[in-house]
Amino acid sequence: MAVEAARGLGRETYTYSVPPELEVVPGHRVTVPFGRRTTYGFVVSVGTPDPDVEVKPILTAGAEPMLLPHQIDLARLVADHYWLPLIECLRAMLPPRVRSSGSSGSDASSRQHRHSRLVDLATAPAGALDPVELTAEQQAALEVIMSNPVTLLHGVIGSGKTEVYLAAAQRALAEGLRVLILVPEISLTPQLVTRVRSRLLAPIAVLHSQVTELERAQQWWRVRRGEASVVLGSRSAVFAPIPRLGLICLDEEGSSAYKQDRTPRYEAGWVARRLAALTGARLVAGSATPSVVAYHDAQRGETALARITHRVKGADAPVVLVDMRDEVPAGNRSPLSRKLVKATERALENEEQVILYLNRRGMSTFVMCRDCGKSVQCLGCSVSLVQHAEIDGLVCHYCGYSTAMPSLCPHCGSRNIRGLGMGTQRLEGIVKKLWPAARVLRLDSDAARGPDSYFEIWETFSERRADILVGTQLVTRGLDLPAVTCVGVVDADLPLHFPDYRSAENTFSLVSQVAGRAGRGGRPSTVVVQTSNPDHYSLRSAAAGDYASFYADELPARKAFSFPPYAELVVLTRTDADDARAAASAREGADALAAGLLEEGIEGIRVMGPAPAFIHRLRGEYRWQITLKGHGLERARHLAPRGKGWSYDVDPVT
Repeated sequence: MAVEAARGLGRETYTYSVPPELEVVPGHRVTVPFGRRTTYGFVVSVGTPDPDVEVKPILTAGAEPMLLPHQIDLARLVADHYWLPLIECLRAMLPPRVRSSGSSGSDASSRQHRHSRLVDLATAPAGALDPVELTAEQQAALEVIMSNPVTLLHGVIGSGKTEVYLAAAQRALAEGLRVLILVPEISLTPQLVTRVRSRLLAPIAVLHSQVTELERAQQWWRVRRGEASVVLGSRSAVFAPIPRLGLICLDEEGSSAYKQDRTPRYEAGWVARRLAALTGARLVAGSATPSVVAYHDAQRGETALARITHRVKGADAPVVLVDMRDEVPAGNRSPLSRKLVKATERALENEEQVILYLNRRGMSTFVMCRDCGKSVQCLGCSVSLVQHAEIDGLVCHYCGYSTAMPSLCPHCGSRNIRGLGMGTQRLEGIVKKLWPAARVLRLDSDAARGPDSYFEIWETFSERRADILVGTQLVTRGLDLPAVTCVGVVDADLPLHFPDYRSAENTFSLVSQVAGRAGRGGRPSTVVVQTSNPDHYSLRSAAAGDYASFYADELPARKAFSFPPYAELVVLTRTDADDARAAASAREGADALAAGLLEEGIEGIRVMGPAPAFIHRLRGEYRWQITLKGHGLERARHLAPRGKGWSYDVDPVT
């Protein structure tokens, strides 16, 4: 049994006896004595050998198992791959309210007076949409999917990949099987829920962070009882208890949104592949910009590859790369280039819509003293505070610390202090000054704080009650807006400067995705990409809409420096409130690891570091990291340093 109270201990499972009056199977949630207290746990096996010691009895058990047999097997696979305790993986499979009580959400609540928009849409009556006739390319892709256990669907933006998913889902439902559709959180829009509901005409459950904790529990119980034939959700929905699973659709394969950033640090795509193998379900992973690793696997024949090369409707908008180094000599000191201003004005004159993308929140991205040159830093993190207009102060985007805008430099006392850099709030202000008659909306995590505020902003823009949408990556996916004829990428260089082996891949993906918001309605459209690196291959390939060219340019660098797909990565992080103690512990851990590999004759694994993490201090604790690179890194798991302050990130995305 995996026991909740033993999460911080090194032991995976404990043995308990089953009283005659109870009947349990793997997957049951039970209460058990543990030390001097009572806690809960999950049965992972029965009929284990007698441990030859006195064992305590299970106290209570649920009426039925909460987890299905394949979920126990999946939890073991996830625990082994991501170097996790089994209990952490089992916990991830249950909503918090279900996990803690064992029954919350199983019945209707008399105190529940409203539902989130997504839940309302998923459960409301739906009218059938007119049948969609697939194109020849879509039909060919569908046949590849139905003929193979795992398929990578590489389709250009606007090629109708969703219709292929839905056609495959209709076939699975017709066979009496159930369907799981996974999308990045920002892609799970009311538009998508309505489309899936109306196309499939089957009961749908929605599992998403925007719904309340009670609604998550209620939706989970609907899935567990077999009341939902289709599960539509974000990352954590991969752990839903779906019986008779026949099809898994993973949209936007390679999106960083599929990687959990806290324990358990799993990647939903990896988990979906193991789930498909355990249940016999078919898996289709689709994207216009697939990850280099997934495309490499398909090129080697490890997964099937289906391609859709043409848009179903609309046309690719021409992409113009603007070298911002030429703007100042030409007398333009605005953050918006002359070409972007002209394209925006043309769209407004034609009563069309504009999207301006900048992946930085806030007013000013840092506040700096012009005399001493130092910026105002967070007290608990080694990052600059960001100026936010809505609180007239500064905020840390990592720990949430906030303070008033200082009138004097905290380092030297100078009054010559001001905000520099530009976030979406400042861009919004600039846009309103340039086009005072235009109706301007901002879509970022600051503007979309309420449970349904994201959808309200999206609907306002989709119903053409606004002319210009300024936003972060929330505007890059999930938006099908035929009136958008101008898209501007205000600073395409941001992801290129990030210390990440996937920086070029992320740049190509983001620029391609946001550019794909234009031209969907068939009107003449323009995409303007502002950069100081117009010759970078990721931007050239994105402008040309040429994934093959990007892949060919990216692969040699991955091979030369032994990054995925040519090697595996694991990052071991040591955190401590004392920097010297964290550094010393990390050095000891790295030395012990290297010595253990040498002593046991384990080859093909490099130990790198320790080194300070990119954000060295986070939420008051210092972080030092050891990186393992090579093949078969699981061979080093038993040598990894353990104990308080250590965490592991297998297959990191940064």
